This record gives sequence, C-alpha cells and structure tokens, in this order.
Amino acid sequence: MAYEPDIDAEIALRDGRRIAYCEWGDRHGRPIILCHGAPGSRLFGPLSTTTAEAGVRLITVDRPGYGRSEPKPGRQICDWPADIVELATALGVDEFDVAGHSSGGSYALACAANLPGRVKRVSLISCIAPYSEPSSQPADDDEELTRLARQDLARAAEEIAKSAAWLVESPERFLDLPRPEPDVRLLTDAAIGSMFVRNIREAVNQGVDAYGWDCALERRPWGFALGEISADVWIFQGEQDRAVPTSQAHTLAAAVPDSHLRLFPDAGHGLILSNWSDILGDLQTAHRHTGKPLTTRNNQSEV
Repeated sequence: MAYEPDIDAEIALRDGRRIAYCEWGDRHGRPIILCHGAPGSRLFGPLSTTTAEAGVRLITVDRPGYGRSEPKPGRQICDWPADIVELATALGVDEFDVAGHSSGGSYALACAANLPGRVKRVSLISCIAPYSEPSSQPADDDEELTRLARQDLARAAEEIAKSAAWLVESPERFLDLPRPEPDVRLLTDAAIGSMFVRNIREAVNQGVDAYGWDCALERRPWGFALGEISADVWIFQGEQDRAVPTSQAHTLAAAVPDSHLRLFPDAGHGLILSNWSDILGDLQTAHRHTGKPLTTRNNQSEV
C-alpha cells in the first residue's frame, strides 16, 4: 500500500508567496481540503486508493513556513482562509469541504467561519478545542505557557520552537514518542511509518519556527465564534487518543451548532489513517443528518 500523493505542486499567491499542495484520490471527485497538524505537511495523507474509491479529491496544503510554503510573518489563524480561497480558485474548485487533523482543526473551522458560501461541511479528526482562559495563578507548566502565549505570542513561539529543535536533525525520533497501543500498531506498518517520517522531515524543512508559532497561536482566542459556524460539522475522535483527549471532542461538539460526534473506542490519534474509510462513509451521507447533534459510538446512535 502506498501513502503517496498523486500530485505534488505549488502555486503563487497574489502577495508573492508560494504555497505547496498535494492531491490524492479521484481528480474529478468531491473536493476536501485537509489542514494538517503540528508539526505536519502536505505529505501527510491517508491511503490514496481509499480516497479514490470514495469519490473524493483530497487536497493537502502546507501552511506558511511548513514544507515548501513560504512563511507569512505574524500570521493569524483567520489569515488561512484567504490562502485557501486562492488555492481553490487556482484548482478550479468552487464549493468544497474542509477537514482538520489535530492542530489543523482551528484552521478548518476558520475556513468554515470565514467562507460560509464555499465551505459546506467540516470534519474535525482528533482535533483540539480552544484553550480556556488561564487562571491568574497558573497551576502547571502548560497553563503557564498558555498565559505567556496570550501576553507575548512571539516569546511563547520562540520557547516552543527551541524545545522542538531536535526535530530538524532527527525527525525520525518523532516516531519514538510514547503512544497508545493503536498508534504503535499503526506505525509498525512500513508504508505508514515511512510516510510519517517523510511528513515530519518535510514539515521542518524550513526549521521549527512555523511549528512554534502554531503551538503558541492556538493557545490564544482563534478569532471567530464556534457558535456562529453555519456549516455541517462532523467530529471524529479516537477514545484511546493521548495527544488530544476525548474531552476536547465533547467540548467542540457542545460549542458548534449542527455538529455530529462519532467516537471510535479502539482508535488513537492516528484515527485518520486507521479509519479513513469510515470517516469518508459518514461524510458521504452527512447531508442527510440534520437537527440535534448526533453522537455515534460502536455504530449505535445516542442522542
């Protein structure tokens, strides 16, 4: 099995920057634009044959400073939709779905909030929820970092980047980080492990500044209200995920109108790879789901 894109290219934006993207699956299928995690790149994607069989044209994109996309100093989360509009227009795509993986969720939701006429559905796969306001006396290092990010974004980004500098020299070490059993099992697949290393290596091709900026930026207000998103939002979450706990998915489901939450008891953070066909199956029928948020677990519905 090959976890490789069918197209790997780039376009020039109106402001002179270049952004890189890949395409996977059915070139004439329903477009889904995937916002990668952090660190991540356009080279991260599920099995292309599964995507093609579902009639989906998956487009993955390097955010500024990752892979081959040029940096955009001082960028904010809500700057991303403008880049996506230019890319979609260049590719001849009018309406499309967006997906986010992990830290990419905020960028996918920003597209839905800012492009209501073009984004019809959103899928959040193992995604973070907005950070809570830190207390006046932070209880731990993570909360202290959130407070720093809200007071001095550049300094917080610099500290995070400094702690992740090892990724540039030894990206393969990312595979050795502690993971739950479902994710360990996934990475024993040679094709997945190879794709994962290529993805991380490409993610830090320009260094770790973009990663540090993303990790600090997501700790601040995202620039839009989750309650005002009009697109149909599907939330997919592995219950064994240690990187993003299940509570994050429940927080998103409670905050986003017309949201649908599906939990996978036997999956971890690699849910997008292990259960991609299930996710695409739900998205194919998403237009038939209206009304109250729907939670599904073990293929049984719970309202």
